[in-house]
Amino acid sequence: MQQNDHKRRDFLVGFLVIFSLCSLLLNAALIVRVSHPSLWHDIVISRLHPPAIRPGDHVRGNANAAVTVIEYSDFQCPYCKQMHTTLQAVAGEGKIRWVFRDFPLNTIHPLAFKEAEAAQCAGDQGKFWEYADALYAAQDQISSSPDLDQQLASLAKGIHADSVALKGCLDSGKLVKTIKNEMTEGESLQINSTPIIFVGNKRLEGSVSYEALEKLLAELPQK
Repeated sequence: MQQNDHKRRDFLVGFLVIFSLCSLLLNAALIVRVSHPSLWHDIVISRLHPPAIRPGDHVRGNANAAVTVIEYSDFQCPYCKQMHTTLQAVAGEGKIRWVFRDFPLNTIHPLAFKEAEAAQCAGDQGKFWEYADALYAAQDQISSSPDLDQQLASLAKGIHADSVALKGCLDSGKLVKTIKNEMTEGESLQINSTPIIFVGNKRLEGSVSYEALEKLLAELPQK
């Protein structure tokens, strides 16, 4: 009987210790959240990571690279164009496995969603990356007009894709859901601007220079 009393007492003491520690941690988290909102935001953001490569992703670079870079981007964003050039160079050197995901900022870039749709349609022909390169190269020339779909279809000719098939894909809207799903995913990661890249588990916001990315890659473990 006495042994059972000891067990109950030990259990109760252990429970109270754990409960007290949890309460302290919760109170500390609340204090940080209220008194240092920017620090709290950084802590929350640092714990958010995108899903790993999955079927259907557009992947460029070295399939066996030690580092995967996942990018959320907008084809009408000038900073994304800069980031694209940097990632294109690094991927071309075989240093990364680069995954592209759409996050068009519809409120400020009215052409971006349709451009993303056109790139996905080009991807149906195995020409996603060629079309993405062409979109960024022509970023200043593509305009909002009734013939936007035709402009996007014509861009396909320069990469030797089937422009008629691409126009048909746009008309069907069959890849709209793909883009919306990637946008929803981005929102769950608290993305509200572009470009955002994840280099391994490190999140970087805004355009990152070639030199800065090279420095970061050199600091990461090479598996």
